[in-house]
Amino acid sequence: MSLNTKVIKKTGTGGLIATSNDLLIEAQWPQLKINEQRLVLYMLSLIQRDDKDFKPYRISVRELCNIMDGTRKDLYARFDEATDGLMKKVIRWINPDEKGEGRIDKTTWCSSASVIPGQGCVELRFDPTLKPFLLALKGNFTTWGEARAVIRLKNHYSLRLYQLMKYNQGLANVDNRQTVVVAVSWLRDYLSITDDTYKLFGHFKSKVLVPAQKDIASKTDIEFNFKQIKKGRKVEELEFAWKQNKRYDQKELPGFTEGGKATMEDILILEFGITPEKKATELLQQYGHDHIQEALQVVREYIAKLRKRGQKPENVGGIARKAIEEGWKPQKAAIEIEYEDKKKAAEEARVAEQNREEEQEALEKELQSRAMSRYEAMSEDQKNIILSEFHQHLIETGNQVIVDRYNKTGISPGVIESLFKVFVHEKLGEGKK
Repeated sequence: MSLNTKVIKKTGTGGLIATSNDLLIEAQWPQLKINEQRLVLYMLSLIQRDDKDFKPYRISVRELCNIMDGTRKDLYARFDEATDGLMKKVIRWINPDEKGEGRIDKTTWCSSASVIPGQGCVELRFDPTLKPFLLALKGNFTTWGEARAVIRLKNHYSLRLYQLMKYNQGLANVDNRQTVVVAVSWLRDYLSITDDTYKLFGHFKSKVLVPAQKDIASKTDIEFNFKQIKKGRKVEELEFAWKQNKRYDQKELPGFTEGGKATMEDILILEFGITPEKKATELLQQYGHDHIQEALQVVREYIAKLRKRGQKPENVGGIARKAIEEGWKPQKAAIEIEYEDKKKAAEEARVAEQNREEEQEALEKELQSRAMSRYEAMSEDQKNIILSEFHQHLIETGNQVIVDRYNKTGISPGVIESLFKVFVHEKLGEGKK
């Protein structure tokens, strides 16, 4: 028997949880990437049932760091990527108010998104059409903390199976059910798994069901088990049983604040990569909030211009510290030019010095070559005099190892040959007699 017959229609007298979750179970919900999913779940914790409309909800840079998968670097870029995805993915569901008419509503997850670096936050806004759908989704969570905890689920499969368990947990209050049986074919559709993916049940079980089972048990307020029901040799149905997770420790994720507010330390650490973290505190104590805010505004403009020119800013933290310590201000547009000029002049001076050194080295080699040519043209008696003087020179340097090697091998390739060329150049070089 399909889920639509066995579960959705078996709602008894109904109630908010059952009615709301019917909407979720019947919806066509596209698979979300991990950061898209986490943004949606976090936004749920900000939505209030009595909200008349979906206002823009703010998320601080510290909160964003906790939400987004990955490192602290490029938080805003990953936010852009996630919101681009949310704006492209369409959700379809049967409108609960006009279900008899067969009305189907559809919209994208996100209607607008903004990055506000100056305030250390981002903004997201859902389309008002999503309100019944999102309130139904929020109805999965009995507490604000549960909604936050589910953010840590690894993927789409874990979230959707969690919703399925919570849905039936809610209906258990109506009909006292302890388990639910679903068709494997329905479950694959529900999880948005295509026909050419995990075609063998063994793969479906090992890649989807078991990882989600472990993920949900380690991070949420419930856990579940399942039994395989075969018809012949093929697994056709699954029976799920759920229970409260006694090991669940409902703790607030670190770094969450109310109202999407970010501290200046958070901005310095998470946006500009100031390290170690205590340095951010020291800068704030030394220069103050307003001074730093002005300096960072110039840095952001400077970095934006670099990216517009297709250049990747290097050492953003170093630029930010320089701006703060030198007191860069927004109205001083010449600072950027001065910074670029100094950087260019320093690079030109480095290249010029390197060229001078290379030219000097080439000249020395040429002069040594000419001196050696003069030496080779000498008579044997003259050469012996030069060799005797070179031997005496080595003795006077006091390096007995070199003297011993010369006594054993004479002018051998390597250190002694190099020393001899220098000596000959000094004796017979340009201008020498």
